[in-house]
Amino acid sequence: MNSKVKRERSTNCIASELELLVDLVVRHNKILENKKTDAVTANVKSKTWDILAKAFNSNSLNGFQSEKCLKSKYEHLKKGCR
Repeated sequence: MNSKVKRERSTNCIASELELLVDLVVRHNKILENKKTDAVTANVKSKTWDILAKAFNSNSLNGFQSEKCLKSKYEHLKKGCR
């Protein structure tokens, strides 16, 4: 039988949280926008997203956002700017 698993939803981002996300990503831009795909770089990027998520959630007004959610939101913002 097919058991559908609902995806985990989080609260919607408000404008001030989007600005906070962009500011945090700009601080770590050299690491997060690195084009390398080796294991060391991937590990550093993962740790950086974890640090970024902790900083975001400590300053967030709206609720908890996972690093996966923040990364997805940032990628979506980048696509929207193109």
